[in-house]
Amino acid sequence: MQLAFDLDLPVEAAPTVKRARVAAGAVRQGRAEQLSLPGLPPAPIAPLFLAVCPDAHASEEIDWRIVPEIANATAGEIDVVPWECRHISLLGFGRFDQVAPAQIDKLDARLRALNVPAFAVGFDRLMTFGPRGAVVLTGLDCIGSLRDFQGRICETLQLPPHFRNFTPHMTIAYARRMVPQREIGLISLQVGELRLIHSLRKPYRHVVKARWPLAA
Repeated sequence: MQLAFDLDLPVEAAPTVKRARVAAGAVRQGRAEQLSLPGLPPAPIAPLFLAVCPDAHASEEIDWRIVPEIANATAGEIDVVPWECRHISLLGFGRFDQVAPAQIDKLDARLRALNVPAFAVGFDRLMTFGPRGAVVLTGLDCIGSLRDFQGRICETLQLPPHFRNFTPHMTIAYARRMVPQREIGLISLQVGELRLIHSLRKPYRHVVKARWPLAA
């Protein structure tokens, strides 16, 4: 589900992130860009969402242990999500080309009331998720802390109950061949802040519009 979020001011310039490098000949970086018709404005291809992101230690482990497993399981080319764009989406606001600081201020006024301590979360399963061939980390018994955190955010924003229909997952790569659900050794990460992310294209990068550090 997505929230209504009216935006009308230009997005600020943001640095381009570098694509992750993986030592595997079958692994490629980048995805096809969305086209727009001549004479029409570009399609709104910039999702805005609240998310948490893996720490450096978790991303290192994902690169040396999980990415090769995905490449072996698919026996073909995969697009690996770079470190700078790995995330666990909690709430989506829709797709926009521009972001208004005034709207972020309104969101900040509510989310500053969150009083949640930093916490650990783990993923112990790998699978293909959704129609685009996203290969994701997820879990069963080890993701309750994420569900609780997302629920607290929904309470703080005074959202209806259906916004809590949430399947915690982190996309690692995109592949043409499906990866059947399988158990993996636990990937643990520390969650220390909540981020508002604008996922831009041409070039692909994530712009962090706001951060809310969790309590120590």
